[in-house]
Amino acid sequence: MDLEKYRQKLLEKREQILKSLEESAKTDINEKSGVGDDADTVTDEISRETYYRLTQADKETLYLIDLALRKIDSGTYGICEECGAIIGEKRLEAIPWVRLCIDCSQNEEIVRLFQQRNEEEMIYNIIPPTIGEEEESKNPQAE
Repeated sequence: MDLEKYRQKLLEKREQILKSLEESAKTDINEKSGVGDDADTVTDEISRETYYRLTQADKETLYLIDLALRKIDSGTYGICEECGAIIGEKRLEAIPWVRLCIDCSQNEEIVRLFQQRNEEEMIYNIIPPTIGEEEESKNPQAE
């Protein structure tokens, strides 16, 4: 495995993300500072939320890139963190900062989706029924 090739890809992606974040920050600072209507305010809030989400994803990717660079230095790059298997070169080519082999990645995704579904169900169960639903549950034959 050509570790220098992966190091270079990681460094290029890292630089690309940092430049993108820097440009986004400059754009955010230079945006209009005048008074806008309610639609402008809502649009600005949505833009800020989208920017925050994008920067969070970029920060995560930067963390993973830095981790991958440390792994190259320590000789553990390309080894799955979960099962210890060798991560395929095609996978590393596609996502050089990847931490898991394809099998462990799929298992992690299944667990994440299951947890998300359970959280959504818990939230749904916390929400009190509406007035119409309360009546139906008390008198199910009222149809």
